[in-house]
Amino acid sequence: MKKIATLHEKDVYPEKKSDEGIEYSDRATGKAIVLDGENKVALVGNKQNKFLLLPGGGIDDGEDIQTGIVRECLEEIGCVVNILDEVGCIDDYRPRDKKHCINYCYTARVIGNKGDPKHTENETAVGMYTKWVTLEEALDIFKRQKLELESGKVAFYNTGFNIIRDLLFLEESKNINKQHE
Repeated sequence: MKKIATLHEKDVYPEKKSDEGIEYSDRATGKAIVLDGENKVALVGNKQNKFLLLPGGGIDDGEDIQTGIVRECLEEIGCVVNILDEVGCIDDYRPRDKKHCINYCYTARVIGNKGDPKHTENETAVGMYTKWVTLEEALDIFKRQKLELESGKVAFYNTGFNIIRDLLFLEESKNINKQHE
């Protein structure tokens, strides 16, 4: 899979010191740019903050990346999806959590009707929801979120990494779509 970027803490939070000397544990995650029948993209958010992200999450031990993405989409947005194309991979290093996240992203299409998400207890507690927008709207949302991150308005540490990661995935997806036109 094509490597899009490697993110370090200083790329997300420039005021932070170097993250050298930390022993990281690897964590694979799968993200999806999910399109519905109207070519709208699924974004997920919660009531704790106003930030939106691509659906997806951690891949279970022994689980195939694509299988994990399909599972995460069913859980988070209530949709059965068909994986279409690779978007790419982004590594990020999160010193606070001592995690090296290996983030894989694919495009996917909703199969059948949209259903009800199967949120975890924690996702339900924070009020997780799905918002469907055009690809251009998604890009605009993430560009605004990046500006908020740069101005210090993102209180959640991991959200900063996730905003940059998902913006890069959406931009790469747009480039892939242009090549197919």
